[in-house]
Amino acid sequence: MVRGQKCEVRPGAGPGRAGRKAGRRMEERLRGRITTVAALWALCLGLAAACADEADNWGALLGSEEVRAAAPAGILGMSADDLQNYSEAEEALADEEVPDDFIQGRRRFVLREMMFNAGWTTAPTAVPAFVEQLKRRTGMKALALSPRKAMTFASPELTDWPFIFMTAHNAFSLSEAEQKGLRTYLLRGGFLYIDDCLYGFPFGQAVPGELQRALPEAEFKRLEPKQPVYGVILKQKYGWDKTNEAGLPGVMRPNFWQYIEIGGHMAVLYTPQDIGCLWEISSPPTPSNPLGAGMHSQDRVPGLREAAYELGVNIVIYSMTH
Repeated sequence: MVRGQKCEVRPGAGPGRAGRKAGRRMEERLRGRITTVAALWALCLGLAAACADEADNWGALLGSEEVRAAAPAGILGMSADDLQNYSEAEEALADEEVPDDFIQGRRRFVLREMMFNAGWTTAPTAVPAFVEQLKRRTGMKALALSPRKAMTFASPELTDWPFIFMTAHNAFSLSEAEQKGLRTYLLRGGFLYIDDCLYGFPFGQAVPGELQRALPEAEFKRLEPKQPVYGVILKQKYGWDKTNEAGLPGVMRPNFWQYIEIGGHMAVLYTPQDIGCLWEISSPPTPSNPLGAGMHSQDRVPGLREAAYELGVNIVIYSMTH
């Protein structure tokens, strides 16, 4: 229509039958939607009024027993009640405890030290200090026995512990009973971590021969940085941008690790870096010094003790998950 032109409605003009029917259907749908919205609004007002009548204090409502009982357990597919029942069943099956050992039902990581006919008592603060760092860094429930309670490889309880640790300065030899016990332990899936205290001393030189006597069919191999398993170990929790030719943190000595593999999994790991001595402390950790004061002047090398703790954490996580 041109601006200024009059609009005329001619007789008979307008919507036909089809148009009138469509208009009625649209009107009916609109009325239905208005009715639905009104009903929902009334329902919301009613619920709000009911909540106000039943609990003026929302904090009290949220803290009620009903709400807590209905809360999820944080475990997919398990309610809070299911979790409580499971925990009670687990407690009923728990081992009898030995109070002096501080091992509550053994449902936690415990680093057990090994005793043999050499100076196994070296680095007395290493294991407790490392276990404390392990707990702080991972949140894992972990314990070191206090006082120290080492086992022999012939101990009947050896196979109760999935991770065992040995270190010393001097050469050692295993008796036939100890060889048999070590063999049984490793074939059943146990993990032996051997750290060489003072690399170059007789202890490290004796390790390959004693392992060969216990497992003559196994091969004590050098762990190469290019092997996938090596990268997996070094990236469990911590990784390093700068590494040496052995694939280790740059502050470490570039001596290669060695290992024994059984049934496709690592059963023995040998580290010549004297990591245990780097775990040792002369005073406990404090807020200003979270590692505590080290031993043997190890604090003079920046980052060395931190790298040792990080490697230890990686080794433990790897052994427990592979």
